Amino acid sequence: MKNIINYSIIFALSITFLSCEKLLMKPNAKTNQKAIFLEYSKLVKEKYGMLEFKQVDVDKLVDSLTPFVYDEMTDDSLLGVLNVFVQHLKDGHTNLQVPEMTGKVVQYKGYDFISSFETGFDFGIMIDNYIGVNVAPGIKVLKSETDDQPLPRLVYGFLPQSNEIAYLWIPSFNVAITDEELETVFASFQSAKGLIVDVRQNTGGDPILATKVASYLTNGQVNIGYENFKTGPGASDFVQSPAVLKPATSESKFLKPVVVCTDRYVYSAGTTFCYSVSPMPNVRFVGQRTGGGSGSVGSGYLTNGWIWNMSISEFIGVDDAGNDMHLDNGFEPDIPVALDVLDKTKDEVLERALFELQ
Repeated sequence: MKNIINYSIIFALSITFLSCEKLLMKPNAKTNQKAIFLEYSKLVKEKYGMLEFKQVDVDKLVDSLTPFVYDEMTDDSLLGVLNVFVQHLKDGHTNLQVPEMTGKVVQYKGYDFISSFETGFDFGIMIDNYIGVNVAPGIKVLKSETDDQPLPRLVYGFLPQSNEIAYLWIPSFNVAITDEELETVFASFQSAKGLIVDVRQNTGGDPILATKVASYLTNGQVNIGYENFKTGPGASDFVQSPAVLKPATSESKFLKPVVVCTDRYVYSAGTTFCYSVSPMPNVRFVGQRTGGGSGSVGSGYLTNGWIWNMSISEFIGVDDAGNDMHLDNGFEPDIPVALDVLDKTKDEVLERALFELQ
């Protein structure tokens, strides 16, 4: 994260991963099913960065699954057994993908970190009551530049509920937002006495963009935690890389009170934004527990051509009191608020954010 996050340790890995970046290694010739099972087991044991935090005993898991693995089993059956590994890791970045010859993924096995949580955002409620052109003509929208991204890149301005509280919704960090656009956005907030940054539904993307937005909310360097990278096969083979957020050089930084709205979909680079602003004394969180996804991602091929992805590190953030907090399972907001999807007249999370800033 050049010019924003300064890692003090550069270590000898074949590549340094950011939280959403991947390295793919080409598959070898086809082998038997037992060998594939053992290959994946070894990968998890040697590369997965959060075995201790997720309380996974790989050897015990292998022993329990070995009786179900045999060379004559079908690929579907083997994938089902390997999926047990995926589910035990409880990590949304860790998955297995089966591609066709064309490269299209035809089967996917991943951990669902969302379905057990209530809905925390309703786009219809937002349009009808807060950001739609009929109720908020002053709200500005940076539209998506591609047809495959239906949501806007940014929504910003002042909500009809208050002309003193600025609002910024970032639906995804998997978009391109220029420095000039960010400067325009934050320059428009200078008259506000408070700012709502809404990252609900933001499942990630570019962590550099996430920290760039965060850098507008501080006037000084912020210690945001450290990342433990797995560097070898041993249980203690880690190297610690401290991370620091530097303030934006802009004159349009927003240093007044800020409330960040979260839901369970806040993941990966969405989490990067949250842990980047969490230590700031002017920032509070309202909404649901976030999804997490703090680790950097490594990727490759099993010998049979299946693609594996898994977290090869863990990020330990810092709360506003300076205490360490593990972020991969997400973290609780300062003020938990549920959304009543049956009441289409208001967004309880947004209303509470407005209340806190007013």
